[in-house]
Amino acid sequence: MSLHRTVVRAKKHLLALIAAGTALILMAACTAGTAGGGTPGAGAASDPTAPGDSSKFLTFFPCCSWNTTWSFNPYNVNGLGIQNDFVTLRLAIVKSPSLTEFIPQLADTWEIVDGKLNVHLREDAKWQDDTPVTSKDLHDTAILNALRGDGFWNDITSVDIVDDHTVAFTLKEGQPESLAKLDILNAIRPYPSSVYGKLVTDELKQDVIKYYTTAHRDPEQAGKLPEFKRMSAAFKDLAAMKVEKLIGNGPFQLENITTKEAKLVKWDGFWDANKITFAGIRYLNGSTQTVYPQLFSGNVHFSNVYMPPPILQRWKKTPDSNTALPLAFGFTMLFNSSKKPLDSKAVRQALAYVIPRQQISEAAYGTDEAAGGTWKEVNTGISPSLEAIYLDQGKLDQLNKYPVDEAKATQLLEGEGFTKKGDQWIKPDGEPFTLTFIANAETTDIVTSFNSAAKALTAFGIKSEVNATSGAQQNADQHNGDFDIGSGFVGGNNPLGMYNSLLGPGYNFSKLGNYAGKRGIGFGPTKNVPGLGEVDVVSTIDGQVRAIEPGPEMNAQVWNWAQLVNEEVPYIWYATKVYQFPFSTKEFTNWPPLNDQNTSELWDIIAADMNGGVSLAIQQGFITPKP
Repeated sequence: MSLHRTVVRAKKHLLALIAAGTALILMAACTAGTAGGGTPGAGAASDPTAPGDSSKFLTFFPCCSWNTTWSFNPYNVNGLGIQNDFVTLRLAIVKSPSLTEFIPQLADTWEIVDGKLNVHLREDAKWQDDTPVTSKDLHDTAILNALRGDGFWNDITSVDIVDDHTVAFTLKEGQPESLAKLDILNAIRPYPSSVYGKLVTDELKQDVIKYYTTAHRDPEQAGKLPEFKRMSAAFKDLAAMKVEKLIGNGPFQLENITTKEAKLVKWDGFWDANKITFAGIRYLNGSTQTVYPQLFSGNVHFSNVYMPPPILQRWKKTPDSNTALPLAFGFTMLFNSSKKPLDSKAVRQALAYVIPRQQISEAAYGTDEAAGGTWKEVNTGISPSLEAIYLDQGKLDQLNKYPVDEAKATQLLEGEGFTKKGDQWIKPDGEPFTLTFIANAETTDIVTSFNSAAKALTAFGIKSEVNATSGAQQNADQHNGDFDIGSGFVGGNNPLGMYNSLLGPGYNFSKLGNYAGKRGIGFGPTKNVPGLGEVDVVSTIDGQVRAIEPGPEMNAQVWNWAQLVNEEVPYIWYATKVYQFPFSTKEFTNWPPLNDQNTSELWDIIAADMNGGVSLAIQQGFITPKP
């Protein structure tokens, strides 16, 4: 996979992106209304309506999806993510790469009238207990999501029930309409009020409105309000609620779950159930090493498992094998900027001069065109595809590429009072300078890259090691700020959203949700941002994502943040992921088509939002069993 391939594809989407709004933090959903976009590849059937064996189960094996403990409560820290889009639908899914066009899901229409976004729910939508989906479900979910700090509350001042199937979101004054639609339609996934609505009271709603109305003007003052304290207490009760059964509204119903497998069965009460041509999904869970033999045998029909070079070559020779290679996201190394000596910009810069980004990327992915990643030369904080749109070459040439340069790293460390004794760097406090990388043990490509980076640092005199742990532990440690160097994923179509995903409140000085009050990566909280001056990093970038649409102002702000990330090095984007989606036509056919770049608009949403994209493909009649 070459950088050229990524950039060329981005230029093809230039007009659509310029006309669009923002992307969601981390893996933003984006898709097309059809599966079109290219000549059908090996996985596309000529007759999608051909009869097949409707008793078959699609075996879907994404890596490491849930932990040994889980909760059916989506507000719990161990919330079971697989309910998303297979079991419980959001309001709409944004098309790819547009940020202003949507595919209806639970909502069928929406419009903005007199400063209010009126969302109308499908009147044939039902919960899986055969009760109707109503506006109270959406209203109560919106109130409860406020306790978690969901971003759409930065766009609105209130939410109200209009009728049984319509909810009105009152936009704050000056709020760009396109960004509000994106934050609300693409992000809100209503949950049944029959389960969670008992926590929604008139008093809680007033607390939410008071807090966010104040936060729009003065975030610091909002955090001191008694309403904020009551909201925090209410969220603790919400997150601790024990939910006995998962009640969704989507095409599949959870029948049972173990640590190794969730069985999702087709739900006949879904409004488009007739388009789903198989009995259900065996949603497997486990390590990457357990996926490979099942892929080769054809027992697993679809996965997102990373295939290192030897596995990739074997897969290419496997009968009925196909691989989609859609648009990518970024792998980043996160520095804990609140922990000495990583609180020093010079130290972070020194590490950037020592860590060989090309070497550690190729250690994990190799150089095959279908490899899972390619190294990134300039640390701008955004993807190469968005650099091609928002940062011209002249600007990129002004930024530091941080080539491997041990002499420069030595100069920076010595300038901070470090000394080298033998083969070990010593910190100013007299202690050896050591570092620990933390990674999810199941993300073997990241572990491989981090091991390569640790080896390079150790050779330089900074003894380093990798703590390959559970995904839950890594996630908790990074949000709590209990780490040296961690890992993060960055994606989406909005460059400001990419910055917000790591520098904003999700990973940096969170104020609400399960990690309220935790420092995360601890960058800031105030920094001198080029073009902006001394600002609160978290609230500024979070506010920009919700206020700035594509155009000259967005271009200017992207340049400001690119300079900050390049100079301050709060994280290093060391590789750009090329998503490998192996799928087999041994038992299922009519997969979404592939174009000459082994992707399509529908595969692009699967890359950006896997569960949403796969669910959408199935809803559209793709992926059908062979007779």
